[in-house]
Amino acid sequence: MIIAGTMPIKGMDLIKGAPKLSNNKIIINDKEFPVSMGTGALIGASLKTMEYFGVENDITIITAGDIGEGDGSLKIYDELREINDDLTIIHYIKPKITKIKEVDFSSKVIGDAGGMYAGKAGEIGDKFYMFFPDVGELSFLADEEASHPAYVRGFISEIDDKEVPKLIKRAYNQKMPKQMVIKGKTDYIVEDGNIVDTVGAPLIEAMECIGGTGDSLTGIVSSLIAVGYKPTKASLMGCTINRKLGEKIKAKPNTQISEIINTIPEVLKEMGL
Repeated sequence: MIIAGTMPIKGMDLIKGAPKLSNNKIIINDKEFPVSMGTGALIGASLKTMEYFGVENDITIITAGDIGEGDGSLKIYDELREINDDLTIIHYIKPKITKIKEVDFSSKVIGDAGGMYAGKAGEIGDKFYMFFPDVGELSFLADEEASHPAYVRGFISEIDDKEVPKLIKRAYNQKMPKQMVIKGKTDYIVEDGNIVDTVGAPLIEAMECIGGTGDSLTGIVSSLIAVGYKPTKASLMGCTINRKLGEKIKAKPNTQISEIINTIPEVLKEMGL
């Protein structure tokens, strides 16, 4: 599994290698990064999940520094022109329509955050294997005129969470992946534009306040797919696991995402996986 995404570090050159997790630090080619929200949280959750199944060495990271200027993102896009892995996650990256169209989609490519935005804006969402929007991002996917979440029209962005099914249907009038997980108070598992399942419990309100919980969900579900679970089953289990993590540690608004991630093996074991 490849995880491709930027780190908010100005001037950091491209780094490609196998990650390790030590003392809440991610280590790639002797470079250390915090397990925090964003790419770091995604890597941490993926490592802990894959480690449980004994395949943590099957992860490759492609990252570079980018503070919004796009320099690091361009380096990552260039690395994705040829992909030699069964599953790739394109995560925090500056959306570049011309560059996303150069990505090798011959294997499974999952889009989240900037990777998802680029896919939608480039009208190639159907080339992706899966998207992981929250409700706000789903509004962007549903707005056929918006090229970025910041430009979503008000009558769409102000839709209540209860109208998520309408947003899903509207999004699938455009080019979208076969699979989608909408993250929120209730998680929606979608296949071909149809809601096939939902997960609403346990509901841990504090999880909404903790940065990185959406990234951890993407990492858990993607890792379950990487070890052989079908996408719908992986999504159902992943959404449940992510919620049970918050329940297990009695999450509070000031809980660190690293504490949640470190609990993943324990919850996987309790679920009998």
